[in-house]
Amino acid sequence: MSKQSGNRHDNTAFILEPSEMAQWHTLVQDAEQDYGCQLDEAMQSYLVFTLMRFARNSQLNTQALAIDFLQSQKLPLKQRSEQLRDIGDQCLLVSGLYPQSAEKRQVGVGYYVDMGRSAYQHISSVTQQSIADLYRQLAESFILLMDLLQTIRRYSSPAMEPLAALDLWRKTGSRAAFEQISDKALPLHPDLFTDDARH
Repeated sequence: MSKQSGNRHDNTAFILEPSEMAQWHTLVQDAEQDYGCQLDEAMQSYLVFTLMRFARNSQLNTQALAIDFLQSQKLPLKQRSEQLRDIGDQCLLVSGLYPQSAEKRQVGVGYYVDMGRSAYQHISSVTQQSIADLYRQLAESFILLMDLLQTIRRYSSPAMEPLAALDLWRKTGSRAAFEQISDKALPLHPDLFTDDARH
């Protein structure tokens, strides 16, 4: 959209944000329908705002999140919670939208799942009850949210290579990863089903 001068430019800028939110909201709802689930309003809103907040962040997954996680423990409570939220959100987006970048950093997607869950869980243990409930739910639903983001990613391209999807499925029970294996017709040895994949 071209820039406009004067008040009309201000009005256009004001209109753009709700429009962007509506687009992300529609994508999340489409993913829910395709995946076969429905998030409650708080979780859906959190996911939409997280997508908006990081949509233009070119620095996503360029930091050593594990170091940030350790350093957060030395921060005052409010700053610690903010840093842990950023870590959890980035881990969610990397594992859901950019899982191949995890492989480029020579760590599996499961690494981001574990760290993201831990970040959200830690926030839930140090904050007031109303907020704690949300972050506890985020920690418990991390795999589902990741799967929804992978569903969105698959609208444009495969989320992961088949072997990476197999590894993620075995470690987390991710349904989106399993569906990608099935789509690629990757042969699964029966012994894989006796592993302790979490469903």
